[in-house]
Amino acid sequence: MRDTSIAGLEPRAYDILLEEFSLSHPTRIVDVGANPLSPPPYAELLARGACHVYGFEPQPAALEELQSTASAFETYFPHAVGRGGYAQLNICADSGLTSLYEPDTAAIRFLGRSKRNIRVVERVRLKTVTLDEIDEIEGFELLKIDIQGGEVDVFRGARRKLCRSLAVIPEVRFFPLYRGEPMLGGVDEELRLQGFVLHKFLFTKQKVIPSSQIGRLRRSVHRNQLIDGDAVYIRNLGAPESFGSEELMHLAILAAAVFESHDLVLYLLDELVRRKEVPEDLPAAYVDRLPPELRRD
Repeated sequence: MRDTSIAGLEPRAYDILLEEFSLSHPTRIVDVGANPLSPPPYAELLARGACHVYGFEPQPAALEELQSTASAFETYFPHAVGRGGYAQLNICADSGLTSLYEPDTAAIRFLGRSKRNIRVVERVRLKTVTLDEIDEIEGFELLKIDIQGGEVDVFRGARRKLCRSLAVIPEVRFFPLYRGEPMLGGVDEELRLQGFVLHKFLFTKQKVIPSSQIGRLRRSVHRNQLIDGDAVYIRNLGAPESFGSEELMHLAILAAAVFESHDLVLYLLDELVRRKEVPEDLPAAYVDRLPPELRRD
């Protein structure tokens, strides 16, 4: 068993999975567009040393910030990931809005958003690489990606490695902020082609459409225009027998610690019990450790 008690970290239900599972390597996570604007969903798993993150960030200042605080479980690369070949990077005043796509000023105007933040302050010609050509990364269990419209190009350039991965967390767009960027439908089509199914949304962002009367509206109940959000795609589990036991363990860890799908965790634990890979009481023990508000007993 692995000791997961680390000072300063609150106990979590998934600690019991980290203790019980016998894995040949930590869960491997690739983060494309790792610009540290907010804590990633895998932050607690990383703090426990239970995953290794391979991050890509072509913006020098953001990369320097990532590397300055990197632990032994983090490796960062300066590459722009895409379809391969050269592309133009449009660096915006708000670095989190930087994209290979040109901002759509008409869309920004409709939403009433500040044009200052999405203003392109510099255009840089740079070489993009595909994930399949990065020799330092043999494989990974999770791909997290947020590169403002360039997600589909990354998926197409990673088909060899994605076919062995278990989950993808892409940013998906419902309303176009950049000219020609793929919407949710384009992301969904490519990932389904590669054997993934849409599992859930971690969050969606909505905005009030501006008007002459916006000051009279309670904004919290009038945020109707969907803009974007983070989705979770997982491998189609219709035939669980086609997955190795260690693959199921890694997916259970991701479901528990990264995207909080406890019903999926229990489905996977039941299959591992059936294979006699884990103790019979592990599913019940996992539920025992869930917060009271998530249990019926």
